[in-house]
Amino acid sequence: MKNAMLMLFLLVGVVFANTWSDPVAIVATDAVEFVGGPSSNSQVVDSRGTLHVVFFSDFDEPGNREIYYMNNRGGTWSEPLRLSYGENMSHVPSIAIDAAGNMTVVWYDYRLGYPYADVFWCRYDAAAGTWSEDLPLVVTVGSGSLVPVVLAEPGGKVHLVWSDGRNGDYLDFELYYRSYENGQWSEDYQLTNAGRFFRWFPCMVLDDAGNLHLFWGDERTARNDFYIYYKKLSPDGTWTDELNLGRGVPQDTVIYNNYLFLSQINVVDVESGIPDVSNLLFDPDTPTQVRYSVKNLDDPEDVWVIRDMPVSGVGDFYVTQPALATCRSGVRVVWGQGTEGNISLYQATVGLNGESAPELFGSTTGDNMGISLSSGLKGDLNLVYVHTTTGDAGWDLYYRHDAVPREGNIDDHSPPRILVNSINPNPASDGAVVSFDLPVTGNVEVAVYDTAGRRVGTVFSGTLTAGRHELAVDTAGLRSGAYFVLATSGGVSASAPLVVTR
Repeated sequence: MKNAMLMLFLLVGVVFANTWSDPVAIVATDAVEFVGGPSSNSQVVDSRGTLHVVFFSDFDEPGNREIYYMNNRGGTWSEPLRLSYGENMSHVPSIAIDAAGNMTVVWYDYRLGYPYADVFWCRYDAAAGTWSEDLPLVVTVGSGSLVPVVLAEPGGKVHLVWSDGRNGDYLDFELYYRSYENGQWSEDYQLTNAGRFFRWFPCMVLDDAGNLHLFWGDERTARNDFYIYYKKLSPDGTWTDELNLGRGVPQDTVIYNNYLFLSQINVVDVESGIPDVSNLLFDPDTPTQVRYSVKNLDDPEDVWVIRDMPVSGVGDFYVTQPALATCRSGVRVVWGQGTEGNISLYQATVGLNGESAPELFGSTTGDNMGISLSSGLKGDLNLVYVHTTTGDAGWDLYYRHDAVPREGNIDDHSPPRILVNSINPNPASDGAVVSFDLPVTGNVEVAVYDTAGRRVGTVFSGTLTAGRHELAVDTAGLRSGAYFVLATSGGVSASAPLVVTR
């Protein structure tokens, strides 16, 4: 019963069964392997359904990490293909593909001037079926160019954003931009000019109108106190002014039904379950939380429908790399959660009506990191991540596939949806009111669950007529923390988060 209550598809309101395949070790050695960075830009799916993955590893030369490429065509994995040939570490590759199948891979590399890094790249020519040699792209003498992210338009234009310290000391980094078109890279264009600390963790997505949406973490206010910033590049080459979206670190972004979804990580206060002002975001002893925001791309005022909504619970743990992808059930988020040396995989579905309760579906022993997620052509999902049970000497690269069953999906005739509209107030201290819409008259059960899936209270159990209902939620017996209110009727469930404060 405990696990069943965690398996929910909020976006379409149907019961969410765990359909992930068993983990398959696609690279298993005694070396250290990783995949991607803080977003899903380490894997792409082409127009034929082939999955392409890049990662860095030292299994060819112990102690020297290089960039590698693999693909999964028809269920068969290729052998790792080495793309870089340096001597002082190649890190965190990002891959992009256009409609013709041309691929661009970028990464940061220490071979030219250790301890400073530069951006390198290589390209796959689909017509010739060949990879180019690895070449320097951005070289900053005496400083560093880090965490490059690349994205390709269907027509072939490539967008590149990276963090660059050329204008300050090694603790002052700005974001820069380049584009690749007709065989040429443009000149460097400086996107930010804060002049204090890091612009970091860029992630971006293209919408159907050709606009590029860019997010990054920014600590210009104080060291390690990150805020999320946003800019948009129009097809005419015009950038908007930057917009501060509040505290947190962006992780991944996707577009679904012309809504832009952004996953993020924030420090939280365990007692209240709300974002904290702590500047210890990357201290493994500091609790962190997965959250998300949603932007309406159809609104001329660029309205954010949801800002900073919690997905995971809060407790004495931290979270890593919440990756996003669209599928038949809506928008899925997968992340790591736990304590140092014991990070497990979790998932949830997020949408405009709230999010499903987190579901544990990965290992509970060792660490799961480097999480990367992509959408297949049939609304399925591809998950690539690294896992270890022995620490730094034994990271392996794993793959899992989720076919996402068609029952109740967005393409077919879905069961009538029960929608949880709101919980007010939230956070709540002396009780709250949950509002939900019932599509048909029937038996309804509304209950409160904690983030471990334990039922901790009953709101209502009985028959209700079709329509909107509001029910009182008694929070008197609940400790401070995060919970989920779950409404179920006719085998269909929906939930929304509730934060209790004392």
